[in-house]
Amino acid sequence: MIDSHCHPITEAGGILDLSSIHIQLPANDWELSERKRTGPSRLSQEMMTVRLAQHLACAPEEVEVARQEASRDWPAYVRNLFSAAGLKGLVLDPGWDLGATTAEAGKFSEMVNLPVRPILRLEPIIDRLIAAGAGPKEIQDEIDETMRAAPASGYFGFKTIIAYRTGLAVDPSVTLDQAGESLRLSEGLPVRRRGKALRDMLLRRALGIAAELGLPFQIHTGYGDSDIRLVEANPILLEELLRSKEGCAATILLIHGSYPWHDELAYLTVAKTNVYAELSQFNIFSPATIADRMERILEFAPTAKVLCGTDGHGAPETYWFAALMIQEAWSRVRSKWASAGARRSWLEEVEGAIFDGNTSRMYRF
Repeated sequence: MIDSHCHPITEAGGILDLSSIHIQLPANDWELSERKRTGPSRLSQEMMTVRLAQHLACAPEEVEVARQEASRDWPAYVRNLFSAAGLKGLVLDPGWDLGATTAEAGKFSEMVNLPVRPILRLEPIIDRLIAAGAGPKEIQDEIDETMRAAPASGYFGFKTIIAYRTGLAVDPSVTLDQAGESLRLSEGLPVRRRGKALRDMLLRRALGIAAELGLPFQIHTGYGDSDIRLVEANPILLEELLRSKEGCAATILLIHGSYPWHDELAYLTVAKTNVYAELSQFNIFSPATIADRMERILEFAPTAKVLCGTDGHGAPETYWFAALMIQEAWSRVRSKWASAGARRSWLEEVEGAIFDGNTSRMYRF
């Protein structure tokens, strides 16, 4: 399996706090203590505990400490996990932790002994410039310049998390003057919520540049950590942008299965020639029903336009667990479809495409 979407991992091993693998970002000590208290009651933590106990050959109650001993040689431990998960390559979004050594694709590749294809996340640049008081033309010019330099800098694609900022209801008709006005009117808001019109304009332009460069563009859709406003993350909100010249030209990958909007995601891959689906993240946090969601997408979407990933982040066990869960889910879907009459040769083609071929072609592995 080539992992179509992942993030940097921690710099060293040690005791693993399984409750930290969570979508909640604690704002204070009480929220942190509640996350730890309720963690064992979550199915995803229970399943990861049991699976790790099997992998580490220990009792479930000993997992956190057993991991400390097993991870003394951190690179070897990580490589073992990735090998056990059948990972053959990684598409890396380093924006999750720009300070991590593994945010540098070359060092990550060396650590795991796998090819790594980094993509450029745009929001760190936009947020930095807004915070510094830059105007819309200055921000636009820097984004343009940075994107055009991306291939020479070793990037294989782009990504936006505008869903975390001002939402996916992007207006593709925004002008530079309107972008500037949106900055002025939102001056009192946190940086992440400032300049909706500006962010809309930048995304439309960014899609055009990505199309010119022939590089894919990931858009976060569906749920994420607790900073997101989920109502603004439905992929169907992108329809106006996808009707624009730039939105029709770029190769667009809607990531995370758009959970909980799987049907909308599948529809967009059918209705829009240039729109692809990526399945990740929910295989970490909602593991019991992965097969159901996977089947709903694959039943309608062209399987030649679906990529599978992990959204692994922080703890390398998230990569390992997510990869195993989605591969097991596909086995159940495959068996069901075989019973319904799908040919074995066709099912083998689908498996090769969603776990390897589609990502390999898109990111030039």
